Amino acid sequence: MVISWILNTLTRDISDSVLYAETAQILWNELNSCYGQANGAKFYQLQNNLCQITQGSTDIATYFTKMKSIWDELNAINTIPSCTCGSAYSFAKRDTDQRLIQFLVCLILSYDTIRSNILMMQSLPSINRAYGILMQD
Repeated sequence: MVISWILNTLTRDISDSVLYAETAQILWNELNSCYGQANGAKFYQLQNNLCQITQGSTDIATYFTKMKSIWDELNAINTIPSCTCGSAYSFAKRDTDQRLIQFLVCLILSYDTIRSNILMMQSLPSINRAYGILMQD
């Protein structure tokens, strides 16, 4: 049952390559060894995809969703180690500020006024808060 559940969540090409695994553990280990490793090529691909996204003619929800899915994938392969000194918070804040700017940079011109208002806030809002502000417009 677990094997069929895993196979049903995979694309056809990937599931065909592991179709005859004898146990769920063997199947999982094989998938993890092929696809579970963070590497430079995957990081490069995600960053490249992120750089190519612009709002263009899509609505803001579609644009935000595309960016967020790549950010989530980047978070999964590029984690910040936990610490007690507070540096992890500083790094996380820097990342979220950079992502906010990245999100705002590629918005269409009709959002210029709101973009300026967001950038003039005393402290930059979270990406989700900025998205909410833009959706209210």
